[in-house]
Amino acid sequence: MKTALATLGLSFGCVAIPSSVLADESENILAPPLHQARLMPLPGMPTMLTAEPAAEPVPTLVTEPAAPPQAVASGAPITPTPAATVADTQPVSAPLALAAPVDAAPVAVVPVEAAPAAAPELSPETAALELVAGDGHMSAGYGQARMMALRGMAVTSLGVVQGELTQQTRFGYTGNYGDVSLTHDFSPEYYSTVSIGTGNSPLFSSWRVDTTGYRKFGSERQYVAGIGGYYAKGNESARSDKGLLFTGITYLSGLVIEGGVRLNWADPGSILGPSEYVAATFGSDDRRAIIVRYEHAKETYKVLPGGPELVNFKSNTVNLQWRERISSASLLLAGLEYYRSPLYDRLSLNLGWRWSFR
Repeated sequence: MKTALATLGLSFGCVAIPSSVLADESENILAPPLHQARLMPLPGMPTMLTAEPAAEPVPTLVTEPAAPPQAVASGAPITPTPAATVADTQPVSAPLALAAPVDAAPVAVVPVEAAPAAAPELSPETAALELVAGDGHMSAGYGQARMMALRGMAVTSLGVVQGELTQQTRFGYTGNYGDVSLTHDFSPEYYSTVSIGTGNSPLFSSWRVDTTGYRKFGSERQYVAGIGGYYAKGNESARSDKGLLFTGITYLSGLVIEGGVRLNWADPGSILGPSEYVAATFGSDDRRAIIVRYEHAKETYKVLPGGPELVNFKSNTVNLQWRERISSASLLLAGLEYYRSPLYDRLSLNLGWRWSFR
């Protein structure tokens, strides 16, 4: 199955939870991490070139002569009038326009214009850089939530390598986080992703490791199932998270549908906080991609102005992303996200730019 990009994971789960925070933090205002090579990118559908059928010969209509012909006996051959020449009676092998009446003015024949050629398909990316900045407003007097992120991707002999550096500010804290991941093919049906990261402040994990295995199904390998696990150690001595992630992806013509369930156990207390998400991607980064994502989660510990607190409430998040191809080397990124919980709401906007290297 062909991938439209060798990138955006839209880790690309683009629709997956960003790995740059503790597992129970759905607080991000950043766009999803750089897409992986097989999750977000849409499979390019080959353009079918259909040869135009040859034009059918158009018979020439014989116009009625000005003077009626002489009567002939039944069954006798019809002979041309004296004014006719041999050339007039020869069959025409090429298509001709319908003969006009003898008193009609000559009409110029306009050739049919050929259909415009299809736009050339972009070659896959061998590397890419994304720079994104976001700003969000939180209700209940919690102020602003801001972020900046630099992400990169490169196709290597080992697989697709991705990295991210991000800084976030919210609830009076500012934190930094960095991670690197590798997506590796074991066979045409099996591949995996492994990532490690580290950060500071209560907003991020002190360190984190994720691993996920994927299996492709179908005659064109258009169905993907994945199962993964992670462990995140918080910057507070007692805080940590571990969990499992189950995902399913379907590639259709011009559409990718993804869904998943995450089971997260938060310490202290080993409190279960499950979440479910579904996402749809229309189009691809070759021209334009629109991504819609919805998540419903039970949150356990959450970073607030006083530090991590046990909240045990349910939240809902809706995310809309627009990715517009400006040129073969440039992509405009825009995102809008709305988060709602019993404690506060947040509306966030992010803008970015992607440089593609082919």
